[in-house]
Amino acid sequence: MRARFAVLRLLIPAVGLIVASATSLLAQNPFAPATPAPAAGAAPATPAAPPAAANPFGSGAMPAQTTPTAPATTEANPFGTPSTPATPGISIPAQPGAATPSALPPGLPTVAVPPAKGNYRVLAPGVMRTIPSPIGIDDLQSTHDLVEVVAELPNYGERETAPNRKPGRGIRFAHDVWGLEFSFKPVRFIRLKNADGTDRLVWYLVYNVRNGPVKRLVYDDTQPNKVREEPVTQPFLFVPRFELESYDVGKTYEEKVIPEAVAAIQAREDKNRKLYNTAEMTGEIPPSTKEVDNTIWGVATWEGVDPRTDRFSITVQGLTNAYRWNDAEAGYKAGDPVGTGRSYQYQVLKLNFWRPSDPYFQHEDEIRFGMPGEVDYSWSYR
Repeated sequence: MRARFAVLRLLIPAVGLIVASATSLLAQNPFAPATPAPAAGAAPATPAAPPAAANPFGSGAMPAQTTPTAPATTEANPFGTPSTPATPGISIPAQPGAATPSALPPGLPTVAVPPAKGNYRVLAPGVMRTIPSPIGIDDLQSTHDLVEVVAELPNYGERETAPNRKPGRGIRFAHDVWGLEFSFKPVRFIRLKNADGTDRLVWYLVYNVRNGPVKRLVYDDTQPNKVREEPVTQPFLFVPRFELESYDVGKTYEEKVIPEAVAAIQAREDKNRKLYNTAEMTGEIPPSTKEVDNTIWGVATWEGVDPRTDRFSITVQGLTNAYRWNDAEAGYKAGDPVGTGRSYQYQVLKLNFWRPSDPYFQHEDEIRFGMPGEVDYSWSYR
């Protein structure tokens, strides 16, 4: 009996040492719960974040982990994370006019905003109307007789063995033509002060033109549709001409360059964007690509438009170099100068507008693009 008590007296200190060691290990175990488990149905408590330099495993044996700092750079983060920490309580507003494609009004063509060369005003979707280049296969070729030849030799090149072959008649002429993309804002009014204090009312149309990156068509017999597309690589000579025709008074108004009006219009529309008058717009429009946008902006102005005008159209000439010619019957006779009796027509764009108002109070909010019973725009030769 005394021997058993002696053994127990030796084991008790050893058991105490083991229990103490186990308690220490449990305190360092990362998997041991720091707090009692929540009751059923209760939301778990959010654990507090450890100090930045603390070992995530809770052991002092591991070296402390530090958060690496981002290198100083102005390059945008490809993952969309801001390069600087957000300031509490401050939100960054959305860019004005930066609508998603799904937010665009249906059926309203728009034009891409040119690359930022200044703090240009951002236009809402649908403000600019875009008219694409109209060139088609019918504009790339025409058929005519060699009137100067057959006037001298009516049976030029004909052979009895090939009675249907007439080298002087029905010759196909190829035309190297293409056109500019044209975009415009709604017609607006601006009032200027005369020297005597009276007002001048000026009608104006802000627009832009772009040479490409749309493709130009080239006639090609080897293609199923007889045409192929090629990129525009050459500048286009733009010689604009604008006319405003009032159907209510039966009068046509030629565009008038008014320098003081252009300055006032630019201050109103966008003081940072250069607007050229018609004289300044005359010249070569360089080609645009997907990387470089050489869109050029201009403004056409009219003065003295009859206030009774409700239905009117604006005709734009010079957007394409497409043309047609017609040789009048017996217009050329042997010995006449080449081209006698020949007339030319050029492709023009007509924009229709409607102003349901009266002549007493003219304001631009009444002007609508399009005309009841008519198309919004059309291309024709004249």
